[in-house]
Amino acid sequence: MSKIIAMLENEDRELNMSLYDFIDEQYRKANPIMVCHVTEEEYNNMKKQIKAGYLNERLPRATTEEDIGYNKFRYVIVYNRISNNLLVSDYDNPGKIGSYTIDEEGIHYDEKGYQITNHPMQRFFASSCNTLKVYTTESYKEIIAHYETRQTREELIKEKTRELIELIGKSCHNCNSMCCGGLADASDCSKWSHIIS
Repeated sequence: MSKIIAMLENEDRELNMSLYDFIDEQYRKANPIMVCHVTEEEYNNMKKQIKAGYLNERLPRATTEEDIGYNKFRYVIVYNRISNNLLVSDYDNPGKIGSYTIDEEGIHYDEKGYQITNHPMQRFFASSCNTLKVYTTESYKEIIAHYETRQTREELIKEKTRELIELIGKSCHNCNSMCCGGLADASDCSKWSHIIS
């Protein structure tokens, strides 16, 4: 299980949960989140900072990446409060046109979409105020692959469920309703008390 580092209101801590579970939970609650990518080396640096009290980016004198010890601007996922979705941003290509969004229906690609860094409506996205900021070592490509794989798996489950409902409808012989063995789709049967043979 991968871990993440979360900047909470008054403390910073490493959470022993997957990035995806965290994102799903926060998205369901409509909590604005901002996820940034860090390298393994930067992540380990951040863990040392937490043990010393808090992340260096909280220090007013820490203004450069060298002072902070990691790059805090590699935005990979940012909540859009107007569209109620998550923009997945390619931090290695901040000017790229074409982006992914995640919503309750899954992941979608918009060939005319912007990255967070070049988005003309940036003000609608979560900012550092009142936003949960999370750091992960998961890359842009790994995040896209995870959500595409999950969506494919969910579509397969829906397809198999439809097939099962159809099979039940064709095998129902004892409920004395219109579905007696000839119903194409058992979801049309109003009597689910029938016996399947």
